[in-house]
Order: sequence, then structure tokens, then C-alpha cells
Amino acid sequence: MSKNKFILFLLCSFLLLSSCTVSNENNEQQTQPIPSQTEEIQQIRAMWLSCYELSGMFKKGTKEYFSDKITEVFELCNDKNINTLFVQVRPFCDSFYPSDLFEWSDFAKSSSGKTPDFDPLEIIVDIADDYGVSVHAWINPYRVSYSSDFDIKQSISSFAFSCDKGVFLDPSSVEAQKLVLDGVREILENYNVDGIHIDDYFYPLTKENFDENSFKAYRDSGGKLSKNNWRRENVNSLVAAMYSLVHSVKPEAVFSISPAGDIRKNKLSHYADVELWCSHNGYADWIVPQIYYGFEHETMPFEDTAGDWLKLAENGSVKMICGLASYKLGQPDKGAGSGENEWVFGSDIIRRQTEFVRNIGYDGYALFSYSSVENQ
Repeated sequence: MSKNKFILFLLCSFLLLSSCTVSNENNEQQTQPIPSQTEEIQQIRAMWLSCYELSGMFKKGTKEYFSDKITEVFELCNDKNINTLFVQVRPFCDSFYPSDLFEWSDFAKSSSGKTPDFDPLEIIVDIADDYGVSVHAWINPYRVSYSSDFDIKQSISSFAFSCDKGVFLDPSSVEAQKLVLDGVREILENYNVDGIHIDDYFYPLTKENFDENSFKAYRDSGGKLSKNNWRRENVNSLVAAMYSLVHSVKPEAVFSISPAGDIRKNKLSHYADVELWCSHNGYADWIVPQIYYGFEHETMPFEDTAGDWLKLAENGSVKMICGLASYKLGQPDKGAGSGENEWVFGSDIIRRQTEFVRNIGYDGYALFSYSSVENQ
């Protein structure tokens, strides 16, 4: 072999070896996701779509119109980098889908009062899949009506009560809990949703008389809890049952709860034991507290409140998602004291809040709600 051919042979061998090395390095890199990409995938960026926002999508009463409007929602999700949508499908002991247990929601009727001849939830789930957005079915377990004059249907009359805040299912009732759980099962078995989500309506009031007979029956049967603790345990039992049901029917699905932002008020006024749910397994996968306060809120400043919620989850396995009030942008905050006008002039509040919760260890954020995000 000539000298020139030998040099050429060495050069080719070197290039071939280098190519193999680069290929191996690339293969190794493909099995090790880039950290920033991993963080982006794990970060939950959610948005609520309420029954009020859904209602306008039914006004023409056609499947085509509804599909077009829902597609706009998911296009916004992609534009705003939203990967999770909480869709309110059962706001008032009713439904936004054909149900064997609940009547069609009035919010799902057309301008002429017609109920859909199509399945809205099926359409939502199908379109969500095209856009790569997770859909969680958002229900209200106890609320029947905001009106105390509501005509309570015979099927629920034995476990519903009327008060000055409206009509609600009795949280202590076994029959009420069964109805709620059967409704959850119906959704999970018929729709490919990614989770079940409940919000902050638990006990509507603290008055002693509305559940007096139920509490007396509990104590007569040997119950030892005080009335307040008994009420909290009623809510705990439903929450735990919902968690268990979700994972038994669809193990990969998520059960999430969005309590009000005031930790103390949750426990004392709504009988929602958020400390228990955050710190112990078996109650929720995600907690999404509604921390709808500005940085300058006089009694519930955002940073302190967000930090307090995160501390509750230190010893538990729940993901903590921060609920943010995008609807307050440009509006005075009447309960904020000296911080009342913060949202009027602070157009960057939501951006600053998302950065803050990410930096202190939250697993994501959720924006309330679609219409406010749409108008930003």
C-alpha cells in the first residue's frame, strides 16, 4: 500500500469511528431528557371552563356550532400553553352530557330551550385529544340550586335541604353520597376523561338546625364526634370514596379538589379538612387552592398564603397546583383593603404569580377562567 493510500485509510477509519461515537452519544442523550424539557412536561398549566362559559356554545342548538366554539377553546389552550382543562359538566345536580342519573343542565339548552341531540362531553374529549390537552370533568357534589324556592325533585327530596343560600344535598346522607358517586362512575365509564375535579362548595352554612335530626341519629347510634367534627367527617368520607372510586374505575385518572384560599375558613365554615387532604394519602391526587389574592392584599397577601398552602403538603403525596384569579385583572378587589386597586394597575400580576409559585415548588397553576384568559 502506498503512503498516500495508507493516510487515506487512516483518515476514513478515524471518521468512521467518530461517527459511531457521535451516534452512541446521541442515543444516550435520547434516553436522558433535557432537564428544561422535563420540567416543562411535568408543569401543570390548567384553566377552568365554567358552565356559564359553556352556555353560549349551545345557543344555536347544533353540534356544528358547539364543535366550532369548543375548538376555539382548545386553540386558546395551545396559544396560551395550557395543557389541562377543568370542564364543568355537573354544576347543579344536572349534566352537560346524556345521563341516566341527572337531567340536562339549563346551561346546555339552546336559545329556544331545546336540549342537545348530541353528546357535548364526547365532543370535548375527542377534540381535546387532537390538541393534546387533558380534560378533567368538573362537578359540584352538593349544590342543587342557588334559589331557595327551587322545586326539589321527588327523587332527591329525602336527602336535600333548602336554605337562604339555595338548595343542597345533605352531606351526611348515605343516599346523597351514593348519587354523587354513581354520577362519577357514569362519567368515568362512558368518557375518556383524564380526571374528576370538584371545587369549593362543601357545607353551605354553619347553622345548627338544618341537619339536627341527622346528627341526633348519629349520636343515638353511639357516635362520639362533636357536631363540627361530624360534619367534617361527612365531607372526608365522600372525598375519600371519590378518590377510591376514581382509581378503581380508571387507575391512571386524577382526582383533584379546589378548595377556597382561606385555610382556616375552609375548616371552620365549610367543614373541609384541607390539612388532612394535603398531608395524608387517600383523599386527592391534586389540591388546587383558589389563592385569588394579590401581592398587596391586606389580610391574605399572595406570597404568604401560597407558602402556607405549600407547607400543608410537605408530608403528603399530593401535587399542589395554585389557582390564580386571572378574572381580576383590570378590576378592583373589594376585599383587599389597601390593596384594592392592585389588579387595576398591575397587568403583570399573573405572570409574577406563576413565576413565584414555580420557584417555591408548586407543581403548576390553574387560571380562572376561560373568558378572562381569552380576553387577555
